[in-house]
Amino acid sequence: MSEKKKQDQEMVYGVHPLHQALALGKRKCHKIVLEKGNPPSRLAPLLELAEKLQTRVETLPPAAFRKKFGKLTHQGIVGYFSPLQTLGLDSLIEQAYQSGPHPALVLADEIQDPQNLGALIRSAWVLGLQGLVLPRHRSAPLNETVAKCSAGAIESLPIACVSNLNQGAETLKEKGFWIVGIDMEGDRPCYEFDFNTPVALIIGGEGKGVRPILKKNCDFTVSIPMAGELDSLNASTAAAIVFYEIQRQRAAGSNSKP
Repeated sequence: MSEKKKQDQEMVYGVHPLHQALALGKRKCHKIVLEKGNPPSRLAPLLELAEKLQTRVETLPPAAFRKKFGKLTHQGIVGYFSPLQTLGLDSLIEQAYQSGPHPALVLADEIQDPQNLGALIRSAWVLGLQGLVLPRHRSAPLNETVAKCSAGAIESLPIACVSNLNQGAETLKEKGFWIVGIDMEGDRPCYEFDFNTPVALIIGGEGKGVRPILKKNCDFTVSIPMAGELDSLNASTAAAIVFYEIQRQRAAGSNSKP
C-alpha cells in the first residue's frame, strides 16, 4: 500500500467498534480483513451488514493474520476506513444547543494516553454529553487505539479540534457556556454544583491536571471527594464521575444555582 493510501485510511478493529463504524456509515469502509476460522456466530450480524453495504471482505489464514495484526486486540477482524472527520467549534456548539437549552461539552486538556482518551469518549457518549473539544497538538491522535477503547463511541460523539484550547474556552463563554474545571482542589464538590446550565468541563491530562492558564479561565472548579489514599483518579475515571453527576442532576431536575 502506498504512503498516500495509508494516510487516507485508518484501521478500526474489534467486533463492536467495527460494527458501529459500519452501521453509522459516517465514513467509507474500504475493506474488512477477517481471520479464517473466526467463530461465525459472533461475526454474523457484522458480516451481514458488510454484505448489505457491499463492503469487500478478505480472509487471511491465522498465521498471516497474526503476523499482520498480532499486537492489536482485534478479535480476529480489522476494517480499513476513511479518516474520522472532526467539526469546527462553532458547528459543535450549534449541534450541542440543538439537543436542548443546557448542553454539556468536555474539553480534554493534553490527554496523551490513547486508552485514556478512548475511555473518556466512551463515557461522554454513554452518559449523555453533547461533544468533545480537543487541541490539535499535544493530544493523543484519534487513532485505532482510541476507537477500540471508546467501544465505537468515537463514531457517534461529535468532536471538534481547535488550535488553542484556551481560546476555545473563551468562544464557549461567549456562546453562553460556564467553564468548569475538574480539579482536586476545586471550589466545591461536584455534587454541590448545579449542572442544569450550558456547561463545558475541562479535564486535565495525565499527571498534570488542568493547566494553570486554563484553570485561570474557569468560571468554577469542582472536586471529586475521595475516601482512599490515592492522590487522584485518571482523567477518564474522574470525567465519568462528573458526567454521571450531570446526568443525575438533570434527571432529578435540580433547582439549585451555581
